Amino acid sequence: MYTSSSSSDLSSLTVVLPARNRGRLIGPCLESLLRSAAHLEPLGVQAEIVVANDASTDETPQVVDQVAASAPIPVRRVDLATRQGPGRARNAAIEAATGELIVFVDSDVVVEEDFLRAHVTAHRTSGPRIFTVGKLISVPSLEAALAKSQPTIWDFSSAALDTANAAVRKEHLEAVGAFDRGFKGMGWQDIDLGRRLKAYGLTRVAVAEAVGYHIQPPIETQEQLVARMNKERERGASAVYFMQKYPGLSARMAAQDTAFHRALNWMFRMGGLVTEENVLQRVQWARRRGRVALEKMWLAGVINQAYLESLDATRRAMKDGNQDSKQAG
Repeated sequence: MYTSSSSSDLSSLTVVLPARNRGRLIGPCLESLLRSAAHLEPLGVQAEIVVANDASTDETPQVVDQVAASAPIPVRRVDLATRQGPGRARNAAIEAATGELIVFVDSDVVVEEDFLRAHVTAHRTSGPRIFTVGKLISVPSLEAALAKSQPTIWDFSSAALDTANAAVRKEHLEAVGAFDRGFKGMGWQDIDLGRRLKAYGLTRVAVAEAVGYHIQPPIETQEQLVARMNKERERGASAVYFMQKYPGLSARMAAQDTAFHRALNWMFRMGGLVTEENVLQRVQWARRRGRVALEKMWLAGVINQAYLESLDATRRAMKDGNQDSKQAG
């Protein structure tokens, strides 16, 4: 069992965000967080921001420093010499954090002014044994985020814990070991942490007033498609580790490692007619005609196929490696 301070004495927070090559978006992200932090003063809560610079090769560090130079609250940077992935980057920022409450945001998210106050209020009023998850809305551009575009049915995140918009007490993160360093690259760190927080006795509390706009530009070029597929390949490799940690149908369903999910993927790709090579032409055809469902389905099918292929390849490689070890033994 753990011990915790009372919920009403929460007086400090640290916003933690990982950033890799976010020179264009991290400035607006930080500015929105600073506007939100100004609304904490009536609550008597001190705030700081810690950016984990995950070996960026663009101007991300310089943009962070420019914002920090005139920020009304501390904005600090933790630099990682080599790319570690978002989970390990967040761990580095958590270690440097001084706040009692850790608020997770991604560097491509713009938040509303009540964002931080909403998370704090929920933690103060719902008791110490919780973690909070805000509302995350996908938007196609920075302009749409700043305009607070109204979401469509396609634009909500339904993740149990999405660390693009969530808050957990630092003592609870430390108690469960924060993000599992066994995950490499993209994917599954959030869900894994959510499971461990629940196993530790915390309750998930949804905070609809904590709104963040997740900037996800539409895929229009082959370069964008390849970059997205590479992320899904990392997620596929991480999924194998996730399922090893949580053997059973629940994890397999979450990881889409079932015959049903593979059949659904085959349908989305129209039995293999939609491929990496032709999907963008098909998507453009759908966009011109306002066929949003077809656009989403075709793109999801091709991207998800990269994920599933990586999952299978990782599992085969691990199996072959285990067999080789047994034979060598």
